[in-house]
Amino acid sequence: MKISLLGAVGTGKGTQAQRVSQRLNYTRIATGDLVRDQIEAGTELGCQLKEYSDRGDPVPDETIMELTRPHLNPGGAWILDDCPRTINQARVLDEELEKRGISLDRVIILEGPEDEKLIERITAGRRHSMATGRVYHVEHNPPPDPGKGEDPGPFVQRDDDTEEALRRQLESWNQEAGAIKEHYEEQGILVTINADQDVSKVTEDILEALGLSRER
Repeated sequence: MKISLLGAVGTGKGTQAQRVSQRLNYTRIATGDLVRDQIEAGTELGCQLKEYSDRGDPVPDETIMELTRPHLNPGGAWILDDCPRTINQARVLDEELEKRGISLDRVIILEGPEDEKLIERITAGRRHSMATGRVYHVEHNPPPDPGKGEDPGPFVQRDDDTEEALRRQLESWNQEAGAIKEHYEEQGILVTINADQDVSKVTEDILEALGLSRER
């Protein structure tokens, strides 16, 4: 299957994309990781992307699609993590997939609580692994014990996990979400999931929405 997993910042997209891709042995295509890889590599594009990241501004649509395009393997099973983020990206993505003779099978949108709760959740507890790029939350999805070897960390709070940056990200998503939902509803592939519940329950709800066995 070809799947897109979307939602506002703080709804657990990264965590769920990691969990579902591991359960199903799918490739996870995370636009955030693609952006950070460019920044860490210090490329010319990475320097431009860092400016957007530092301000909490969205990366331009054409840049996101440029980074994503090489990973849209027609023969693979994959989950797009956080793409498309705008209705323009959705339309361009459709065109790119059509060129490859494929299309999205499901678009999963995680519906979270109100914006204030999302901001509080992220600023208080979101952590990122410097070793693996995995996303955790100190209360809802705690990082593993580094001594167990699952993820050595360290686990840090990103510089852009600030209230000001998060409000800009939420505003951007809220402006685009309605059009994105309508776009995929018309295609008959949209499913919304309540993200304001236990992490494991959200994972099982996603698998059920995909029509895949919970036992897999």
